[in-house]
Amino acid sequence: MELYWVTTFLTIVDNRGFGRAAELLHCSQPTVSNHVASLERELGASLLHRNRRPVELTQAGAAFLPHARALVREVEAAKGSVAEVLGLRRGAVTLGSYPSATAAYVPDLLERFRARYPGVSVRLVESRADDLARVTLDGEVELMLRPTTPPLSASTFSSQPLWRERYKVVLHPAHPLTERPGPISLAAVADHGLIMTGHGELANPEHPLWHHLGRYPELAYEVTQPQSLIELVRRGLGVGVTNELSLNVAATEGLVIQDIDAPMAFRDVAVWWVTGRTHSPAAHALLTFIRDGPRPPGAQPPG
Repeated sequence: MELYWVTTFLTIVDNRGFGRAAELLHCSQPTVSNHVASLERELGASLLHRNRRPVELTQAGAAFLPHARALVREVEAAKGSVAEVLGLRRGAVTLGSYPSATAAYVPDLLERFRARYPGVSVRLVESRADDLARVTLDGEVELMLRPTTPPLSASTFSSQPLWRERYKVVLHPAHPLTERPGPISLAAVADHGLIMTGHGELANPEHPLWHHLGRYPELAYEVTQPQSLIELVRRGLGVGVTNELSLNVAATEGLVIQDIDAPMAFRDVAVWWVTGRTHSPAAHALLTFIRDGPRPPGAQPPG
């Protein structure tokens, strides 16, 4: 079995098509097809449903996928071990991150990491917090930046807390709540149509903030991107509730930002990895860099 057959297979799966895989691998589409056909002959099973769009895994392909990722990961770890002996001059690592951390924290992190390890490639995967655990467990991502809520299985994932950030209220300047001196009570905020981020975050009825309140607030709109929340508030379509980090990089000019008066009005963020999974030297270097590096502006030490 050739490693490049396996790499081609993973590129097709991760990009959901032969054409895109050919572009990324800088080869022709027939070459990509030949690699997969050779792998299937070696395994004695069809791995992909080629007649479906996007391409889907067969049952055999789904069974082979975690082994394929593990194989490539072990080869990269072997290369990295040699590179570590040579001073980590080469290597690769994949980092998962949610949108506001990608905007407010990751650019500085990657700039400093590249200056220290110029030969190490960092692939960035941005996704919602509730999707990051899945791609990390699948092996697509080695390290992920993710809030500690909703909680993950302690037997499956390990983590290192990094920072704490407050939740904030975002108001149109003409909204009645701007007349109240801050912080604003959670009950008062919940009485208005709220604009919040995804079902894995504040819009989730199981979020600790709403457990503390004892009821779920009126939801006006659910979004995935902080800037979408900002623009909806700007048009007077509701009251925004979001994390402080997202506001540090959003265009909030002309809007009113207030604190929330509630003991649970914060979230902790951690770096996560799969328990028991061997880190490549590149992943170990990035993890150390994240642990020992500065917090994003405005963030507090984790609780």
